Amino acid sequence: MTNRLTRSDFTQSLERKTLDVGQAQRNPSLQGLDVAKADLNRDGRIAGADEAAALFKAVDAFDRNGDAQSIALTGTNGAPTRAAVMAAALQAKAVFQVTEGPVAAAPRDAALKNAFAAPGSLPLSRGMNGDRAVAVQYALARLGVPVGMVDGKFGPGTERAVKAFQAGAGLPQTGSVDAATLGALDAKLASTDLRTPAERSGNPLQFLAAQAVAGPRLPAIRDRSKPVDWNHPEIQTAYGSFSASYWQTLKGNRVEADCKTLSLFMMEQFRNKVRADLGVQLPLPANLPQKEWIAGTATDTKGYFSRFERLATIRPGYENAQAIQRLDPSASMMAGTNLRYAGVDANMASRAVKVTVPWSNTRDNGGDPSKPELPVGQMNPGDVIFMDHTGDGRVDHMANVISMERDAQGRVTSMVLATGSFDDMKDANGATAPNSLGEVNNYAEEVTVRFDEQGRVTKSEVTWSSEPAWLVNGRYSARTLLMELKEGGTISVGRWAQPSR
Repeated sequence: MTNRLTRSDFTQSLERKTLDVGQAQRNPSLQGLDVAKADLNRDGRIAGADEAAALFKAVDAFDRNGDAQSIALTGTNGAPTRAAVMAAALQAKAVFQVTEGPVAAAPRDAALKNAFAAPGSLPLSRGMNGDRAVAVQYALARLGVPVGMVDGKFGPGTERAVKAFQAGAGLPQTGSVDAATLGALDAKLASTDLRTPAERSGNPLQFLAAQAVAGPRLPAIRDRSKPVDWNHPEIQTAYGSFSASYWQTLKGNRVEADCKTLSLFMMEQFRNKVRADLGVQLPLPANLPQKEWIAGTATDTKGYFSRFERLATIRPGYENAQAIQRLDPSASMMAGTNLRYAGVDANMASRAVKVTVPWSNTRDNGGDPSKPELPVGQMNPGDVIFMDHTGDGRVDHMANVISMERDAQGRVTSMVLATGSFDDMKDANGATAPNSLGEVNNYAEEVTVRFDEQGRVTKSEVTWSSEPAWLVNGRYSARTLLMELKEGGTISVGRWAQPSR
C-alpha cells in the first residue's frame, strides 16, 4: 500500500466533480486551507483539471515530504498526516457534488440568465463568490431587499437578504439560492416595473413640469406695494418652501444632473409654479441665457453616459457597476431622468445669483472640518451656495439649501442640502477633461448636516443619492458643501437675482 498521494491521482479523483467552496471552508477538517484560492474563475466552485491542480498545490503546502508532486499519507508514527486528512475530506462525497445540470427554465432577467447558464451553477450559498453572487445581489437590490453593496461576495449579509426574500415568497428560509429561489427572484423581477413615474410617462420633462405645478399651492402675495419679482421677499420665501417640496419629487424620480443644472432646473420649475398659481411670469434670473432643456433616460440616453465596458480604463469605485454591466447588457448608469441645460457652466450660473453672504477670510476654518465657513444661522431654504474650490477665481460648484431646522433659541440644528455632479469615467483625475458626454456619469445627492449649540458640524451624511447605495458610495459632505477646499478658494451664498431694468 503506497504511502503517498500523487497530484495526478488527486486531480483524477475530482474528474467530473465539483467542490462547493463555501461548504469546504466550513469543514473543520479543512481549517486553515484557503480553498477559495483554487477557485481560479471565482465562480464559487472548484471544477476542472486546472482548479483541481491548484487545490492540490494548496494542500501540498501542509505536506513535509519535499515533493511538490505528491503528499505523504502517514507520518512516522503511522497516523494520517494533516495533508492526508485534508485530501480525504476534499475527496469525500459529502463535500463534492455531481453537477445538477442547467436550471429547468432559463431566467428571463439577463443578469440571472447569464450568471446561471452553466451546468452545476446551483445551489449558491454563503462563501461562494463571483458573478453568480453579483447577479443574486443585483436582483435582490433592485427589488428593495437590503443586501449591502453588490460586490459579488456571498457573505452573511447576502445570506440574510436571501432568507428575507424567501420568507416573503413563501419558500424555506435556507439562505441558499436553489432552483425555486432563483425562479421566484426571476418572476418577481419580471412582474415589477422598476422605472420611475417620469420614465413611465414617456415624456420626463413634461411630467416633471406638471408635478411642479401640481405641488402645494403658493400663497397669494400680500404685499402688492412692490413689484412681484425675484426681489420680492414673499417670492424668496415661496421659493424656499417650493424647494423643499419639489426636491421630494426630484428624488422620487431619481433625477440626475450636474450641480448648476440641478439648481437651474429647480428655479425653472418654480417659474412654472408662480405662473400657474400667481399668474406672474418671473423672468429668467440675471445674466442667464434661454436654452433648451434636454432629458435622457436609460432607454433614450440623448448621448449621455450609459455604459463603460469599452473604456480602456475605469474610474475607481465603479467596479461593482462594471460587473453588473458584464452580466446585464441593458444595465445603465442612467438611474432615472438625466437633465442637461447646454451652454451654461457653474461660473455663468453663479452670475445669476445675488450675493447675500459674501466670502470672508475671517471664516477660514484652517482645515477644521467641524467648522463651517458660512454663517449657517444667516442662511435660509432656497439659498444657493456657490464656491470656487480650486482658487482660480471661477465658481466651479453649486448647491441648494433645501430645508433647515432650528431649536427654541433659533440656532440651526440641521440643514438639508442638494447638489449634483458628474464623474469622468476614465479616471478620477480632475486635471483631465472628459472627451465627450459619453464619458460623463451625472448623479445627484442629498446631504444632511447636523450642528451642535456652537454651530459645529456633529454629523454629515448622504441621506439620498440618485445612484443607489448598493452600487456606489456617496461623495458629498459638509466639508465639500459648506467649506472651501483649497487655500485661495471661496464659498458664498445668494438668491436668484432679478435682471436689472
